[in-house]
Amino acid sequence: MGVFLASVFNDFLDKIHSKKTYTGCKYAENSLFFDYNNKVKLCPYNDLFVVNDDFDGIWLNTAKVKNQRKIMLENFINNCHPQECKNCSNLKSLEIPETKTLKSLYLAHWKQCYLNCNYCNFPKVDDLIQAKHYDIYPVLMHLFDSKLIDKNTKIVFQCGDPCIHPEFDKILSYLINYEMKDIVINTPALRYCESIAEAIAKNIAEVIIPLDSGCAYIYEKIKGTNKFDIAMNNIRRYLSFQEPGEKRVILKYTVVNGINDNQKEILDWFIWSRDIGIKKLALEIERNWYNQIKNSVPVYLKELLMFAKNISVFNNLEIEFGENANDLYNKISKEDR
Repeated sequence: MGVFLASVFNDFLDKIHSKKTYTGCKYAENSLFFDYNNKVKLCPYNDLFVVNDDFDGIWLNTAKVKNQRKIMLENFINNCHPQECKNCSNLKSLEIPETKTLKSLYLAHWKQCYLNCNYCNFPKVDDLIQAKHYDIYPVLMHLFDSKLIDKNTKIVFQCGDPCIHPEFDKILSYLINYEMKDIVINTPALRYCESIAEAIAKNIAEVIIPLDSGCAYIYEKIKGTNKFDIAMNNIRRYLSFQEPGEKRVILKYTVVNGINDNQKEILDWFIWSRDIGIKKLALEIERNWYNQIKNSVPVYLKELLMFAKNISVFNNLEIEFGENANDLYNKISKEDR
């Protein structure tokens, strides 16, 4: 059955390649998400095209994944977008995919974390007690065997701190040995991992560390713990494996209302990052707060965003805006025209 569906999907791609572009979703058609609600699905933002509703790591229906992707792609190309997708900002003009392999695999099923960030919407302690922390390793083997992923697929570790997962080093070492080309690891860097250091040294992994501040006091207010020095030490250790000119260790700053939403805190974070050798930064605005104010954004927040952009350009330091920050930056750019 799986071989038949794969053949059907390939035949479908051959037939539609006469059409160059279409309005589609860069996530849902080309990604697979293992989320923190123990669901396996194509879309990260709603429950469209769920492959497994209560996954425990035992068996994944890869044939269903291929069929769901075919149905979704066919619908989008024919401009039959689901109602849930109508106003989604992820709908873009895309090129017809060349292959049936997934572009991205998101491993967001792991809930545990050393931190208790006040802007985090993921499950807290009570939910962790009941969490199904299944072993993703054999699932990855199955995905490779079924040709759904290969060395060109981006593997993204997110949600919680994947470094706490008992199989994390085993999984990452396997991906390194498989010669994966693009791995993204979101971690607060409170546990140092030799496997992460190796992935950085081999230029195949980005490590995104949500520091959110440049001092221990603000760090503790946001993170709920006083482990700033531990994070700093591990960041320096990871940086020692980064080749000159590379941007593998990335420090992230989420702007939180009333805590770090001012230029002094941004500057402290920036100076600390620059002085230890960071080459790339990421900045985002806390989602719930931004959704409340995005139709009437206060002037100081616009100025804060431009301040971060300007100091990064002046110091030749790359800064990447997250979804909310990028939305605001684009609005500011339009206002200046």
